[in-house]
Amino acid sequence: MRSGYEYQIRDDLTARDIAFGYESEVLSYTSTVRGGVCRDCGSKKIGKSRKYTPDFVIPRTQGKLYVEAKGRLTSTDRSKMRDVKREHPELDIRFMFQNRSLKEQVAVATWCTKFNFLYAFGTEIPDSWIC
Repeated sequence: MRSGYEYQIRDDLTARDIAFGYESEVLSYTSTVRGGVCRDCGSKKIGKSRKYTPDFVIPRTQGKLYVEAKGRLTSTDRSKMRDVKREHPELDIRFMFQNRSLKEQVAVATWCTKFNFLYAFGTEIPDSWIC
């Protein structure tokens, strides 16, 4: 379901005549099950197959851009995105964040930098991302 924030980004892309898909692709990835134990071998590293649907997919000449629109970046979101990036390092996945307090902006910027995700704040995807 689209949030008001996602509508704002969609409206910006539409106004700028930028082609995009909304939740138009599904990516498979594997996450580790915490506290799980394999019945066959006893390993404590059990993976579970999961699906990730990026909010926006923008076709570009040098490959697709996947944009995740977030109001808040929860611990569940952080784990999921680390798993997706680990499994799909070739994909260009970036974040758009709603404008929040400076403290929250610093926190998400620090996390994105640590895990090598590009990010921006606001409702307009930067022109430099589209080229």
